[in-house]
Amino acid sequence: MGPRGNGWNADAADDADSIDGADDIDADDIGDSDDAHHRSGPVKIGLISDPVAAPVELARQLATDLPSELAEHVRRGPWDVQLITERLPLSDARNTAMTTLAEQRMRTHGWDLVVCVTDLVLRAGKQPIVADVSHRRRIIVVSLPAFGGMALRRRVRRVLVRLIAEICDPEVRTVPPEGTARRRGPGLTSRFRRITPEPAEIDARIVASRGGLRLLIGMVRNNRPWRLVLGLTGPLVGAFAFSAFYMINTVTWQLASSMGPFRLLAAVSGSVGIMVVWLIVYHRLWEGSDAPHEQWETALFNVSTLVTLTIGVGCMYVALFLVNLAAAAVVLTGSVLGEYVGADPGLLDYVVVTMLVTAAATVAGAIGSGFESEESIREAAFSYRERERRDMRKSNGAG
Repeated sequence: MGPRGNGWNADAADDADSIDGADDIDADDIGDSDDAHHRSGPVKIGLISDPVAAPVELARQLATDLPSELAEHVRRGPWDVQLITERLPLSDARNTAMTTLAEQRMRTHGWDLVVCVTDLVLRAGKQPIVADVSHRRRIIVVSLPAFGGMALRRRVRRVLVRLIAEICDPEVRTVPPEGTARRRGPGLTSRFRRITPEPAEIDARIVASRGGLRLLIGMVRNNRPWRLVLGLTGPLVGAFAFSAFYMINTVTWQLASSMGPFRLLAAVSGSVGIMVVWLIVYHRLWEGSDAPHEQWETALFNVSTLVTLTIGVGCMYVALFLVNLAAAAVVLTGSVLGEYVGADPGLLDYVVVTMLVTAAATVAGAIGSGFESEESIREAAFSYRERERRDMRKSNGAG
């Protein structure tokens, strides 16, 4: 399978140590090769970010946050954080291609250490890899999907402060805020733990505890499913066209007014589900694998696809519902609608009718996805890294 040997799967040792506090770090584990300890002037940190939405946005925030955070927690400094955006290559279990690029940029820009921020999914067995660090090379690789979907900026910043502290300060000392008790070092929460990786080039690896669900959320977040609203132009245009037909259909009014809340919600959920299944089947978005060692990975990406499309189509339904509701308020007069749903129809009557109209139009709009190319559907539904992974797997399968 394509991702094997390209940064997706990395073997890790079974033994793991907690890194909740500064006392957990042995100074002997920290490389003695960084010159930042012995030279005057600021410690120069290079941030290399993938040139796509989530990594770039987060890297800009980190470039702003890290100098003050490091000044608070690490005795070395001052700190100069420089950001460049560049496509980070797929790598093997040792992150060879990525660290080679980082070393080249370190020499070019005169940095003391490098942090690579990528949305490439990395894992050790079934555990999501949060970060790999080489003390000797002074390189940190951070994988964003393993952090989940919430508080991404704070979590990544905390991990980086810890790992940068290990590289630059063997004693990992902290400077407590003025007027407060001395805190433990810039340790990590129980969400993360440290393991000793098998590749000799990696000195430390941070993995996510109970990270399967967090990784799934991070993968869906990277796919940005809300983009489907604008990406699926064919289904959206078809749904708008059928909305106009169902909006003035009196049978639709009568059905909507006679349905209870559970039947109406079932109709709405069913319309979203039909659209999702249609997109997956028609555009061949579901992956299969006969190899036992690939089944967990395949299942993870398939669930990510299912959740991404469900959220995306759900957003499309909401957008279409709001437009239809506004149209119903203008087109459907109370006197005409009242003849079929009861006298003096109120806002609830308009909402109920519009919900059924939108559900029916969503199902009909699925036909419009047939006019979209498979590539355009994948571009709308998946992140750059996911499309890259699928292309690689497809090419390797063909080979």
